[in-house]
Amino acid sequence: MFILYRLVLFCLFSVSIYSSCDLKSEMLASGHFPKLDFTPCAIVNVTVDCSCLSLTDIQPSWFPSYTEVLLFNNNKLKVMPNYTFSHLQHLKILNLSKNDIQEIEIDAFHGLGELENVQLYQNKFCFNDSVKLDRIFQHTPSLTELNIIQNTDCDNVTNSFLTKLTKLRRLEIRYNSDRLYLGPEFTRLRDLKYLKIVGDAQIIDNLTFVYVGNLTGLELSIMNSLNSISSDAFQPLINLKSLRIIDISLNLSYVLSRLGPFQGRNMSEMTLDTISIDVHAERPREDGYLTRNNTQYLRNICVASLSLQNCRIYYITVDAVGGDQLETWNNCLVNLVISGNPLTGNRFALLKLVKLKQLKSVTMSDVFRSCVDYAQFPLHFEEHRLDSQSNGSISTAIEDKETPDHDVLNGLDTSTNVTCAKNHTASIDQRVQIGDSTHFYISENLRYINARRLVISSLVEDHFIIYGAHNAEYLDISDSGFKDFTGIVEGFTSLRTCILSGNDLSKVSIPFFEYLPSMENLALSNCRLERDFMSQHSHVLFKNLTRLRQLDLSSNSLNYLSKNTFLFNSHLQFVNLSRNLFREIPFTLRYTPELRALDLSVNSLSSIDISTTKDLDHHVTKTGYLKLYLQGNVLSCGCNDITFLQWMKTTLVTFDLNGNFTCINEKGERTYILFHSDLESLWRECNGILFLYLSVIIMCLYFIGLCIVFIIYRNKQFLISYLLQTFVGFKISTRKDYKIDVYIGYSDRDYKFPCKDLREFFENSLGYKTFLIDRDLIASVDKASGIVDALNASWRILLVCSESFLKEDDWSMFTMRSAIYTQSPANPARVVVLVHKDCLHLLPTTLIGSVNEEKIIVVSEWKINYEMKQKLTTHLSGDKI
Repeated sequence: MFILYRLVLFCLFSVSIYSSCDLKSEMLASGHFPKLDFTPCAIVNVTVDCSCLSLTDIQPSWFPSYTEVLLFNNNKLKVMPNYTFSHLQHLKILNLSKNDIQEIEIDAFHGLGELENVQLYQNKFCFNDSVKLDRIFQHTPSLTELNIIQNTDCDNVTNSFLTKLTKLRRLEIRYNSDRLYLGPEFTRLRDLKYLKIVGDAQIIDNLTFVYVGNLTGLELSIMNSLNSISSDAFQPLINLKSLRIIDISLNLSYVLSRLGPFQGRNMSEMTLDTISIDVHAERPREDGYLTRNNTQYLRNICVASLSLQNCRIYYITVDAVGGDQLETWNNCLVNLVISGNPLTGNRFALLKLVKLKQLKSVTMSDVFRSCVDYAQFPLHFEEHRLDSQSNGSISTAIEDKETPDHDVLNGLDTSTNVTCAKNHTASIDQRVQIGDSTHFYISENLRYINARRLVISSLVEDHFIIYGAHNAEYLDISDSGFKDFTGIVEGFTSLRTCILSGNDLSKVSIPFFEYLPSMENLALSNCRLERDFMSQHSHVLFKNLTRLRQLDLSSNSLNYLSKNTFLFNSHLQFVNLSRNLFREIPFTLRYTPELRALDLSVNSLSSIDISTTKDLDHHVTKTGYLKLYLQGNVLSCGCNDITFLQWMKTTLVTFDLNGNFTCINEKGERTYILFHSDLESLWRECNGILFLYLSVIIMCLYFIGLCIVFIIYRNKQFLISYLLQTFVGFKISTRKDYKIDVYIGYSDRDYKFPCKDLREFFENSLGYKTFLIDRDLIASVDKASGIVDALNASWRILLVCSESFLKEDDWSMFTMRSAIYTQSPANPARVVVLVHKDCLHLLPTTLIGSVNEEKIIVVSEWKINYEMKQKLTTHLSGDKI
């Protein structure tokens, strides 16, 4: 349990140290770290994180007493005061790196009896006062890890204080003296296993490592002044398992010649990176040439992991990695990295290495520089990395930059002339031509192959069979000049990740990927895929990759994919279509139910149609998450895209840049999507004037309609008559067609005015024949029938609407209603109403609705005068009708 507890603390510490300050700020802002009122630091369980806050001082009150991990790195602290941590009795890990500490007071670490790990690197403190250092570190007897590499060139640095730290297991220090010498003070560090040294030392001699013989790991790094290493300098390191020499200005051949003491030894790691006297030179020097003599010691070391990166190796002879002594590597070497070397000679000499029996990972990459940088692929590749094991575990994993996530074996220069063998036991540096196929042989244990930028040009037009490749899971031959993929490559039955980006696939056969049944991650970025080919055959090209999870088709200038693309790729989780010419999502989302990320950045999208947005919403509802990358598209945020902008505002789909993409508005100006978050304002701006005009027009039409209805209602008989005359030939009845000219209807009480004044005016002045009920109705005739017959025989009917006519006289009402019914299209102006102004409100609605308003004559008194005569003449005259 104690070991597990220590492991958890170390993992938490490592993650905290190497996480960026930006990430820390984001987590603080998002509330992942609780922040107490009395401290600027974030506290998570027993960890206090004060990193990246630009703090210039430190206060004990910031840290609770139960703290076990304290991170104070990346600040501006200059002095470490006394008793700062005296109350932190359970503190295990303390990181004070990357500050400006120039002074550590004697009791700064007082009370830290359980402290195990201290990181003080990249400060400005000089370790040259042995007495003071003894007193400073006397408070940390449990210390097991210490890093005191400073950003200073202090002289007379002492290490005597280390005698107090008898439990120290890992130490990282800086030496600035001319001669590197680890003195007797190290004899008390019996548990010291790992030592890292940087500085300006010039000489490493036979006495340098005499007192550190128990070391299992040694790293010499950034020693640009080093010019001499004795041939037996490493002889005392009899227990060493890991040797790392990085960034040293010496000939590689010279360093290799000093590995004699390790012959016949088992080692987990041998890293010789950036070792050259002309690292920045443009032309090769002597140290760029490796021969059998240079590698005679290296080939006899049973090393599990070997790295030769950025060592300016220009030429490797065939015998440098050949001969009988290669049997040692055949039984031991698990991980091989030879990258970043500008090989211009016999690169084919390296091919024999891929058949080493125990080899699981090989990286032979970056022989030449590239003008294109490709994004990391696949997105999550930790599960593909190898933990090589042979003769003890390797102390360092494969570098991230060397293990992207694809296997590469075709990094073999097939243009080189090789003598062909006749059987399957051919020499490891040969390929075999059998019939129409070309056979290669690699180690059956090989799982990871990185041959990125290894060859400049090679054709893949033949039938290749790779023996031993059935366990390979990762292949990277990106940016290697391979072209004409019209052949077949068999053997990679377990290949999960393949990176072909940067090669020329303008010619590719449809069945090329049929022999990769386990493929999960495929990168075809910048492969010059033929546009017409992909628009017709992309569904067939990926048909057999039923396990495919991630696909990169970026930077190919594609504009269409064929119908039913990804129909058989239901496990796709990430599709990268960036830097193409797509104007829409080129495949059906229902074929990819597990899709979690779709990259359409830098394409030709201006908007997303409604049907596609519905598909996206349906997809994210089912899967719970979908991220859509749209950066770099010229999106439109004009009046025609309000629906699209509304969708972006409400959808559950996640966008890059938080959805704040650049777009072009209605005026052709560049703006941002979030600028149009108030869609109501945009709608008013786009459609306000239009809908205002429409509203005005509709209102006008409404009023016009009301007027028309009103006119039709009031003049129904006239309109009917007019239409009948116009279209049917109907004729209006004239005065001559009737026996009676004017029927005068009146009340019995008010008979004087109609029977005398009106009658005399009509008969004497106008010559009209009138009908008066009291005078002309025959006594033997029924009164009702007589009234109706007289009304029907009259050309005009004048109703004298006095108060009694409208209120009291029943026969008056009968006469009025009968008169209304006599109106017809043949005589639409038949009824004329004469009413006193005081009786207007008594007129029944049926009368008002049936008689044209012009036929209602309003008078102020019941007396014939000039005005009344004119009105009666006008409304009763045949010329006006």
